[in-house]
Amino acid sequence: MYDFTKAIDRHNTGSIKYDFAPEPVKGSGFVPLTIADMEFAVCPHITDAVKRAADSGVYGYTYEDDSYWQAVKGWMLKRHNWQVERDWLVTTNGVVPALNIAVNAFTQKGDGIIIQSPVYPPFWSSIRDWDRRIIENPLKCTDGHYVPDFSDLEAKCADPNNNVKAMILCSPHNPIGRVWTRDELMKIADICNRHNVLVISDEIHNDLILPGFEHTVYATLPNAGENWIVCTAPSKTFNLAGLASSNIFIPDEKMREAFKRYMHMGGSGCLPYFARAATTAAYNEGGAWLDELISALDENFKYLYDFLSERLPMIKAVRTEGTYLAWLDMRALGMDAEALEGFVLNKAHLALDEGYIFGDNGKGFERWNLAMPKHLLEDALLRLEAAVKSL
Repeated sequence: MYDFTKAIDRHNTGSIKYDFAPEPVKGSGFVPLTIADMEFAVCPHITDAVKRAADSGVYGYTYEDDSYWQAVKGWMLKRHNWQVERDWLVTTNGVVPALNIAVNAFTQKGDGIIIQSPVYPPFWSSIRDWDRRIIENPLKCTDGHYVPDFSDLEAKCADPNNNVKAMILCSPHNPIGRVWTRDELMKIADICNRHNVLVISDEIHNDLILPGFEHTVYATLPNAGENWIVCTAPSKTFNLAGLASSNIFIPDEKMREAFKRYMHMGGSGCLPYFARAATTAAYNEGGAWLDELISALDENFKYLYDFLSERLPMIKAVRTEGTYLAWLDMRALGMDAEALEGFVLNKAHLALDEGYIFGDNGKGFERWNLAMPKHLLEDALLRLEAAVKSL
């Protein structure tokens, strides 16, 4: 049994979430619910492995050796029924850097790249910052349930004026928490393959699947072909974001070499020393810890849903299927995006991720990070309740 009830003081550790929090929150004693790392201590097996690595006294250049590879390979097979090949693997210093590398390696200035909004903000910048064109394929939402708009996707891919060369797929989806079904992914694959659109599948949350749902790795689809890359990492799963390491799988040799060229141009390409030790331990010994984590997250989501239903029924939570992120519809409060942001920060003294940063169709929503001991979530919800009742 592992402890998912203890709160860890992260102030004055250089934490982005804490030490860069807005002033009304920083002194409030409440945890920010923003950036997606967890308030839980990592699996003890990982801590032990990092300590052993530190004992060597030399932290030099490191690569994905055989012990690392066997751990990654075994995890993908056991947890995702995915048989990966060693040649496919490229390690990067994070999934976001990998997205930027892929945009440069596989598209040209002016090309169109599809994203499904509302979606993780770095998707937008990884396209815009390199002079590519964002082609939105907005998700459809009916009664709080989001689904892909396949007709719109087909039309956007088929339109020669869009010159669509790639699609960045968020799977599971951040911020809405959808775990795409196998059928949904096969429809996306069919459209993209017919129009020769590369699928860059960001699956960083692929281990964080709530009970009753199942993640499908894009590469395992019978119609996936080889026009894809899959981005994974232990960072969200095991709370290792500060170690800056990801595993990117690219089956096509020419594409893989092109990716590596752009990666090395940016100075990336070395597996961080402590990331090697942590990832190997996580994938070899962290399964039981992850199972207990998911149970703790499931309890937090249930508490959130019950609290809102009973005490703040005007605020609707989209039912999360994967990730530890909740997507709350707060439009019933009748505020525009700027007013809502000010209300959350200055009245509720909460630091949340504003919905508008995920796209225009996120306005009026707030993203909550629920990866924390339950009593911290309770405190946050009570603070929100008090602020809403003061209106």
